[in-house]
Amino acid sequence: MKNAIVLCSGTGTNGEDLSRFPGKSIAQVPQLKRIIINCQRVGIEQFYIITDNAGFLKNLLIDDPRITSDINWVLPGGSVSIDSGRVLILESSLVITNSGFLEKFVRDSADCRENEFSVLVNQDADPVVGMDRETGYVNRYFGGGSSVLGAFSVNSTEVSAVLSAAGLDTWLGEKATRRHIRIFGADSGYWYRLSDTAESRKEAERIIFSHVGKTATGWIARNINGRMSLPLSKLLIRTPLTPNAVSVLINLIGVLCGPFYALGYPVLGALFMQVATVLDRCDGEVARIKLMETKKGQWVDTISDQFTVLSFLIGVPVGYYLQTGSTVAIVLGSYNIIVFILFLIWSFYFLIKYTNSGSLVAYFEVDKHINPEELSVLRKLIAHLRPLGRRNYYSAGLVLIAIIGGNSLVLFATSFALTFFLLHQLEDVVRIFRLGKPEEVFHEETEQS
Repeated sequence: MKNAIVLCSGTGTNGEDLSRFPGKSIAQVPQLKRIIINCQRVGIEQFYIITDNAGFLKNLLIDDPRITSDINWVLPGGSVSIDSGRVLILESSLVITNSGFLEKFVRDSADCRENEFSVLVNQDADPVVGMDRETGYVNRYFGGGSSVLGAFSVNSTEVSAVLSAAGLDTWLGEKATRRHIRIFGADSGYWYRLSDTAESRKEAERIIFSHVGKTATGWIARNINGRMSLPLSKLLIRTPLTPNAVSVLINLIGVLCGPFYALGYPVLGALFMQVATVLDRCDGEVARIKLMETKKGQWVDTISDQFTVLSFLIGVPVGYYLQTGSTVAIVLGSYNIIVFILFLIWSFYFLIKYTNSGSLVAYFEVDKHINPEELSVLRKLIAHLRPLGRRNYYSAGLVLIAIIGGNSLVLFATSFALTFFLLHQLEDVVRIFRLGKPEEVFHEETEQS
C-alpha cells in the first residue's frame, strides 16, 4: 500500500470537525506530522491531505528532513486520482503511538476483497454490522464510545465515494448496511482517538509515554530506571535539545565517575555512573516520543556511552594505585582497558557487518549465527550471564561493591567479569568467521526472514 488520504476537513465518524486536529501538538509533535511520519515508516509514499487550510498545515511540515514522501493538498470536495490498489484513509484525530501496529493493519487489510473495506476498532468493542437509523453516529454500531479509531483501508475505486460523502459517519453507515465491512481489532494501548479537549490531549500523551516505557530491555530498566528517567524526558521534549545532544550531556555526567574513583571516592564514582545509567534512557525516550529515531542517533548513544565506561576503567586502578602503590593496579587496569578495547572493536565490527543497528543491544543477534548444539558448556553458561553486561545491571551492582570493598574490590570484580566476557567473545569470533563472509551470512539471513 503506497497511498494514503489524511482527512483534515469534514466530519469524522464521531461526528467531530476534523479540521480542529491536524495542528494540535501531542508531545510536542503536530498531529499531522505524527501521522505522516508513522505512515512513511510502513511504506506510504504518496499523501493526499484533504483540507481547506493548506497554508497553515504546510508550515507544520516545511524544512523537516523526515518528511520524504510526496504531499498533495486537496480541497474538500476535490478529486483524488489513484489508479489501482488499496488506499489507507486516516482521520486527523487518530493518534498512532507505534508504527508497527499500523503496519500490521495495512498488511492484514491488503487481503480484503475488492468490494470490501477494512475498519480499525478497539479490540474490546462489540462490532455489530448493520445500521439502526435511530442510533446516531456509526460508533454506536461498534459497541459505543470511541470504538472506531479512524483508520480505514479501501479499494482505489471507493475513494471518490469517501470524499463526496457528507461525512465519514454517513459513508460508513451506508457501507454497514451493505455488509462490506471487515473489522480489525486494535490494542487500545497503542491507538487513541482525540476529542477537542485539553484532557483528551493529556490522555494521548500519557499513552505515548506509557508506550515508550515498554521498549526498555531488562527488568531493572523497565521497572526502576524507566520510572526515574521518564519524568525528565517529559521535560526534555519541551526543550530544543536533540536526542543526540541529550546523549552527550548525559555521558558528560557519567564521565565524572572516573575522577571520583581516582580521588579515592569509589562510592561517589559508582553513584555518578548509576545516575548516568538511569538518565541514559532519556535520549532514546526523547527520540521515540518526538519521532526522531535514527541509526546515526544509535551510534551517537553507543559511542558516548563508552566514554563513561572508559573513564570508569581508568579511574578505578588509578585510585587503587594512589592508595596502595601496588603494581597490581597497573597490571589489572591495563588488562581491563585492553579487553574493553578488543570488545569494542569486535562489537562495532559485528554491528556494522551483521546488523542494521548502532545499538550494542543488537549484539544479542550473535546467537542467530551460531548453532546452539555446537556451543561449549562454558559458552552456554556465559550466554545466560550475558544480560549482566548491560550497564543498567552492572552499574547498580558496582554501587554495592564500592560500598563493601572500595576501589580494590571494584577492580578485581571488573577484571573477573571481563575475563568471562573475553572468553565468550573469542568463541563468538571463531564461530562467526567459520560461517563464511559476513555479507554471505547477512544475505542468507535476509532471504530466510
